[in-house]
Amino acid sequence: MFTKFLRNIHKILGLPLSILFFLWFASGIVMIYHSFPRASQEKRIANLQPLPDMLPNLNLLSETLSDSARLQSLTLEMYAGRPVLNLRGKNVPNRIYADSLVPMEPYDAREIGMIVSQWCTASVLRVDTVYKPDQWIPFGRPENFFPVYKYIFSDADKHELYISPKDGKVLQMTDKSERLWAWLGAIPHWVYFTVLRQNQPAWINFVKWTSGIGTIMCLAGFVLSLRIAWKNRNRRWGVPYRKRWYRWHHVSGLLFGIFAATFAFSGMMSLMDIPDWLKKAPKEQRREHPFRMSGGSKPILPDSYVLDYRKAAQAATDIKQIEWASWNGHPYYRLTTAGQTINIDASDSTATRLFILTEERIRSEMQKMYGDSIRWEMELITEFDNDYFSRKREPNSLPVYRVSVDDDMHTRHYFNPQTLRQQRTDDDGRIRHLLYRGLHCLDFKFLTDHIWLWNIVMYTLMIGGTFLSLTGVVLTFKWIIRNIKHIFHNN
Repeated sequence: MFTKFLRNIHKILGLPLSILFFLWFASGIVMIYHSFPRASQEKRIANLQPLPDMLPNLNLLSETLSDSARLQSLTLEMYAGRPVLNLRGKNVPNRIYADSLVPMEPYDAREIGMIVSQWCTASVLRVDTVYKPDQWIPFGRPENFFPVYKYIFSDADKHELYISPKDGKVLQMTDKSERLWAWLGAIPHWVYFTVLRQNQPAWINFVKWTSGIGTIMCLAGFVLSLRIAWKNRNRRWGVPYRKRWYRWHHVSGLLFGIFAATFAFSGMMSLMDIPDWLKKAPKEQRREHPFRMSGGSKPILPDSYVLDYRKAAQAATDIKQIEWASWNGHPYYRLTTAGQTINIDASDSTATRLFILTEERIRSEMQKMYGDSIRWEMELITEFDNDYFSRKREPNSLPVYRVSVDDDMHTRHYFNPQTLRQQRTDDDGRIRHLLYRGLHCLDFKFLTDHIWLWNIVMYTLMIGGTFLSLTGVVLTFKWIIRNIKHIFHNN
């Protein structure tokens, strides 16, 4: 009776989901090396004009802001041939010209064209106006964000560029190769089709429900295969089937069925939080992400940057961007070039020196965070551990300071003294990491430390999952054809 129940569950769910699983596994192989194209920060920095050698005086910047202004971030870049300050915060203008401290007017066609030409020098074939998200515009754009301009170029790579006429920001840049790989990889894998992407809640619900139901389908099939194999254990591979597609589906289900279940489940967890019953932290202390970035969240106070930014800019050449940043209230400048980022201490007007995280600064931060009530230990590590390691798409660097906190959550903090990057994890974060990145991307230290081993395991599982779902697709179509023939035969 139980076997019959499992068979019916697996068959009923497998009929509509087998094709989707085949797309997920086959596209997952492509996604090992090709993801969805995007106009990344690295591309954006590379396509910016370098700042001029003669930079404007910004001593009067504070006087141009209102008394109620609360500045959260400030950066200097070149736009359309002029240095521009980008401001973010409360009661502040979005952009002002650095050489006049006058708010920018909306971009005109000439200025938009200058920005576009920095990204692609080929001649423009045509310009379209896009009024709602299409296949290549990134997620999460509000309706009032549109329209945007889509530039189509006549070069051999068929570049296409999306740019906002409101702020001159390039939203997307693709070529024909990236679009092809996206159609073979990220689009079917993420179910990233325009009709769903234009309704984000519908897309989220579709992925969550199909992957969740697919998990049940795979578990039912795997348990069914085990029961059948056990009952037929005296036969080779425990296979009672004579028809080859049934036989292959049974054997591949035994070998890869549990991986198919964890793959679907972890895909669902990419859009969900872990259940409350798995969480250890009290609600008021819970984090949304296993590796939480911190620092630099305090308001930017321009007057606290006593070192003239023009003097700090002498520490590098071909600077593309200067950011007024802070680490827990300590001001510094972040100078970004095409190849590196340099942090300059802004608290001393007499010297230009690098800003790094020292043991003293970190100890002070930990004291503010935990006080004297919780013990913690700090050490400089030169090797990765199980919480801090280099991932395939997210490389980490060494050395870092590791702070191990003696609390119920087994919290650890990691501070990179050179890049100032911070990461934090605890028991909830480790569970969340396991249920998504661990099961879905095989993001485990023992595998990522040996990338050849990660490739072998990942390719084996993905190819096995592809073959398993392919046999399910074939059996589904055979069942459909068989029933169609039966209907016509009876008529």
